[in-house]
Amino acid sequence: MNIEGNSIKRIDCSEIQNCFSFWDFEKNIEKRKRIEFEVENNIRIMYAYILNKRYIAGMSLCPMDNRTMYLSYLAVNEEYRNQGIGSEMIRYACQTSKNIGFSYLILNVDHDNTRAGSLYKKLGFSEFKNDGKTIVMCKQLD
Repeated sequence: MNIEGNSIKRIDCSEIQNCFSFWDFEKNIEKRKRIEFEVENNIRIMYAYILNKRYIAGMSLCPMDNRTMYLSYLAVNEEYRNQGIGSEMIRYACQTSKNIGFSYLILNVDHDNTRAGSLYKKLGFSEFKNDGKTIVMCKQLD
């Protein structure tokens, strides 16, 4: 996806550090190493939203099984929030997952994060499971 100098692009391990600040991985070395291992071994696919050569958002896709893709680590740099970038990333995740043969996209949202939950519902996700702390949401990819 490339609109007026903006793009969503798949990134590899050499680019992941550009996203650590908004993923809050800078201090969590264990998590960084696990993510890098999963990317290197094609367990996890990472994407970044790039605006004027600056990494401002990112997300991860992980296959759960042969029908279900899991969206995680969706984050937008604070100064770029409320501009539709998160929505664009989610739509991209849906389309990408569908294009490679998945039927469902799932994600987790904290129970208290009602704003994100509302956004996901607006984008076609429905509540699948709720343990009072975390809500699992699912979207069927048509």
